[in-house]
Amino acid sequence: MTSQSRQRDIQPWQGITVVENLLNAQEQQAIYRFLSTGGWGYGWRSHSGEGAQSFWHKHFAGALGDTIEQNARQKGSSNACEVELAAKAPLLHVFWEQLARTALKGHILQRCYANGLPYGSDGATHTDSLEPGACTAVYYPHEVWDSDWGGETILFNQDKDDILAAIYPKPNRLLLFPGFVHHVARGVTRVCPTMRITLMFKTRVELE
Repeated sequence: MTSQSRQRDIQPWQGITVVENLLNAQEQQAIYRFLSTGGWGYGWRSHSGEGAQSFWHKHFAGALGDTIEQNARQKGSSNACEVELAAKAPLLHVFWEQLARTALKGHILQRCYANGLPYGSDGATHTDSLEPGACTAVYYPHEVWDSDWGGETILFNQDKDDILAAIYPKPNRLLLFPGFVHHVARGVTRVCPTMRITLMFKTRVELE
C-alpha cells in the first residue's frame, strides 16, 4: 500500500493505491445512510460465467456493464455519466466531484453503483475492464467494522495463483486499482451483523 503523503505522485491506474480517512465524519455518515436505505435489487453477479453467485446491487449512473464496447459508446459524451449521477444521486455526485479534484483527478466517470453482500453471499473472481486506462475505485462507507466480520477485497496476480493484496474494509477507506486486475469481494462471516456495502466508481484515463 502507498502512504497518503505520496498519493499525489501516483496515478491510480499504475498500481494499487489506498487512501485513508477520505471524508469527514458528517460526509461519511451521510453516504452510509444514503446507501443503507431502500432501492436495492437482487440478482447482480460478478461475472456471467459458472460459479458466480447473486448479490444485492444499486445502480446509480453509467453503463450497466463494463465491456470495452459499452465504455466506448460513452466516449462521445465524456460527462454523460456525471450528468446522470447528478440527477439520480446528488449526494454521490458531490462525492465524485471531490474525488475528481483529488484522488481521481483527470479521470472520466464511466459508472457508479453499490454492491451489498449479507452473510451467505459471496463475490467471484473477475476483472472490471480490459480497456486501457480503466480504473476501479472502491469506497468502504461503514461507520464501524470488526476484524472478525471478514469482507476483505482480495486482489490477485495475472495468473490468479497468488494474492497481490488483501484490503480490509476499513471505514472511510478508498481503494484504487487498474481495471484489468483480478479481484474478488470475500463474503462476511456468520457473526457479522450487517450487510457489507461498497460504493464503486468506474473510471478511465486517457493514456499518452
